Amino acid sequence: MDSKACPDFGPNCHLSSIRSIIKAEKSNNHGTEKYALGHDELRPLSNLSKDPFGGWGATLVDSLSTLLVMDLEKEVESVLPELEKIDFELDKNVSVFESIIRYLGGFLSAYELSDKQNKILLVKAEQLANALLPAFETPSGLPHSFWNTMQRSSPSNYTLFAEVGTLQLEFMVLSKHTGKPIYKEKAQAITDLLDRMAYEHGLEIPGLYPTGMDVQKGRFRDSVCTFGGAGDSTFEYFLKEYLLVDGTVPQYAQMYIESIDSMKRHMLRQVMDSDLLFLPAYNTRLGKLHNNNMEHLTCFVPGMLAMGAKTFDRPDDLIAAKGLLETCVYMYRTSGTGLCPESWSMIETVPYNPITYNRPLDELSKAREWWYSPNDMTPPKRKEENVRDTYDTNYKLPVAPQRLSTIKPFNRNYLLRPETVESVYILYRITGDPKYQEYGWEIFQAIEKNCKTSSAYAAIHNVEKTFSDSPASNQMDSMESFLLAETFKYLYLLFSPPDVISLDEYVFNTEAHPFERISRD
Repeated sequence: MDSKACPDFGPNCHLSSIRSIIKAEKSNNHGTEKYALGHDELRPLSNLSKDPFGGWGATLVDSLSTLLVMDLEKEVESVLPELEKIDFELDKNVSVFESIIRYLGGFLSAYELSDKQNKILLVKAEQLANALLPAFETPSGLPHSFWNTMQRSSPSNYTLFAEVGTLQLEFMVLSKHTGKPIYKEKAQAITDLLDRMAYEHGLEIPGLYPTGMDVQKGRFRDSVCTFGGAGDSTFEYFLKEYLLVDGTVPQYAQMYIESIDSMKRHMLRQVMDSDLLFLPAYNTRLGKLHNNNMEHLTCFVPGMLAMGAKTFDRPDDLIAAKGLLETCVYMYRTSGTGLCPESWSMIETVPYNPITYNRPLDELSKAREWWYSPNDMTPPKRKEENVRDTYDTNYKLPVAPQRLSTIKPFNRNYLLRPETVESVYILYRITGDPKYQEYGWEIFQAIEKNCKTSSAYAAIHNVEKTFSDSPASNQMDSMESFLLAETFKYLYLLFSPPDVISLDEYVFNTEAHPFERISRD
């Protein structure tokens, strides 16, 4: 799956870039250890801490795999005693979803990346999974969204599509290493339930799963489908489950392809006379867009589509992947800070059509003239521009364009999210096009310029404003653990040789924790 476009990792592969990213990761890690050890997150302005994920050390655990990918083993060894202290019996409601993707995924990935030498990582993974298993004891088998591990209770029977379908990788890997099938059986039961969903369960369009679910009844509670928050990662896991088990379970492929085909048919939009694509939420009951907004969270989709295109030989999916990624990068490159808003609106879009997508209007007009004029069955030639069989490693990005008036930021926060650099990394690995490295480097420089604090990195209030003299005035006292777990990891891998965490050998969970593929043997 990986491209060999830059096999020698020479000067054109940004050797200095990788050093800068390692420095940023180490700086963040040291700041967290100094001011927030034993807590979930560091507040990067006040140097205080907060505990939104149970107080089990989310940033510490989430960063383990990144440190190991960067060959910073000593950094990991130094925190192992702190990890041993974690007690998962807690009289507090914790997110089952977040606990699985951040903690369980973090422990298991670090266990594999440390050559399975640090047994405490597997021990803690199993302890956490066992503390959460009672949350799955519902009539449907769907887990509760929040769970009190001490009281063994939940405040609600409401959960989200993304939450029930984003635990399969972690549970399958845990069963692999413990030899206990209960975890993968719980995960497979959920996948089977989703696979059986039909109109009577609230599924209006095959493959377009709404977000809200009832864990008691095992059915959907609304009709809005989104590849953004509340829906996103389950679609991703359909593909990644197939990859994790080396293509041995056709069910996962069928569910993925059905969802992608329906998404392209009903949800995907294009901006005429441009290379921009748009993926808003969709009301499956009403058969129309739910709104005109696209979230940064949706920017994982290009990477997913590119991997699916490569896996299942679906070239049109790669075209769609490139178009969606251009939109995500466009929102970075056209903002005042060089950073992307949390969400944005786009008007004057039309349904995606692979024939008319990214074709100049004058060319389409000529095609229309051809259609209505006497002619044989030879279609008009499509003018292919900017197509290269080999890529120039000295490629430089053109100057960022002026933003179209039909595209406007909706939520102007920048929360240090990883989805765009995730897709940039995957598209670079698959195509070898150096423009993706340039995109990634621009984003990293914008993070350094606008988000750096004395101890770590901070989220941004308004990506449209620049405070060159005092960037701190635009900073928020917030840094989620995914900056260390995902954003910096994907940037590091973007400039690494293709055999470093090869996409042919590893599958990333939704928190960027790489798992070894389970071979057919």
